[in-house]
Amino acid sequence: MTGIRLFEIVLLPPLWALTLHTARKARAARGTPDAAPTRLLAGVVGLITLSVTVGVPAVRRVIDATAGVQSVTNVLAHLLGMAAITCLTGFVRHLSGAPEPRRPWLHRLPLPLAGTALATAFAAGTRPDGEQHLLTDGSSAAHQAYWAVYLAYVMWGVTSVGLMCLRHRRHAPPGPLRTSLNLLGSGTATAVAYAVHRCAYLAARDTGWWLFRDGVVVPTTQVLLAASLLLYLAGISWPALAEWRAARASRRRLRTLEPLWRAVCGVVPEVVLPLPQQLRATPDVLLYRYVIEISDGLLALGPYRRDTETTEVAEARERLAAAGLTGRRLEAAAEAVAVRRAVEALAAGHAPLREPAGTPQGAPDESPAEALELLAEYYGHPLVRAVARTPLSRPC
Repeated sequence: MTGIRLFEIVLLPPLWALTLHTARKARAARGTPDAAPTRLLAGVVGLITLSVTVGVPAVRRVIDATAGVQSVTNVLAHLLGMAAITCLTGFVRHLSGAPEPRRPWLHRLPLPLAGTALATAFAAGTRPDGEQHLLTDGSSAAHQAYWAVYLAYVMWGVTSVGLMCLRHRRHAPPGPLRTSLNLLGSGTATAVAYAVHRCAYLAARDTGWWLFRDGVVVPTTQVLLAASLLLYLAGISWPALAEWRAARASRRRLRTLEPLWRAVCGVVPEVVLPLPQQLRATPDVLLYRYVIEISDGLLALGPYRRDTETTEVAEARERLAAAGLTGRRLEAAAEAVAVRRAVEALAAGHAPLREPAGTPQGAPDESPAEALELLAEYYGHPLVRAVARTPLSRPC
């Protein structure tokens, strides 16, 4: 047996990366309403990672030699896996919004009972060479009890998770939560397939059938384990991944809007809203703030804008159209020229051209943020800068 297998190469890097990430999140969430589910999530990932890590042949040899008990890492890996299943059921309960059990201690009791029974069966049975795959050598009553306890616990845990996912996915709105429940349900189906496969192997491995030889059983077991673990990890991390993607999109939109926000709010600072320090790191809040403040700033700049019927505005549109702009982009570029001229007029101390008026709106099918993003995209465009610098005749 080699020091590390493909099974571990595929699983260990993402597992350890996710373990460190969830541990940091759990530490940061202490004392908040999200502390319990975040702590359970960190427990699931950390316990699974430890279970896979101690199963690496090179690590297994070190632990067995240190403990002086052959195959002790097999029972250690199984105990860690059972603890991970317990944390997973609690996390899915929080994720799906299932009600808390009336007697929580009853749901915590099976783990210590099953763990004690598993360790007792392991101690009472024969302990084969530590190189044996998944402690499958031997057919004593203690050995059968060992696998009966372990597989029964696995089936109980994953069935509970699957039922919660099936029950609550029907009411979950389309989006990250439903996708997460679907992935967890798929992981449950794969975990059930693993347990059934393990039971079939233990029951029929002495028949000599080629399907139950080590060369077939070992890779099949590893594929089923890897698939179930990856699906579970994808399911529990999907909401956080969706949140990260949304935050990343918001930050990208903020970078687009920031030059326009600085220009407009620089000449009308009274539109800037106070924002508590703890909210400044929230991209969605900042984006909402930028949209409001830019919109209010454009409204304040209304008296410094020329009417759309003036010759200067018509000439600006002609120059922009001659450069190849059409449709929404032409409208956004023309608006950007008008805003640049209004900002420069107010900054230079010019008198207003008319009474305050409403700020121009985007197309009917556009959200305010999308319209402002397109406006911000053209606000700093070289063509818009050149057109905005065109000398204007004084109004009559």
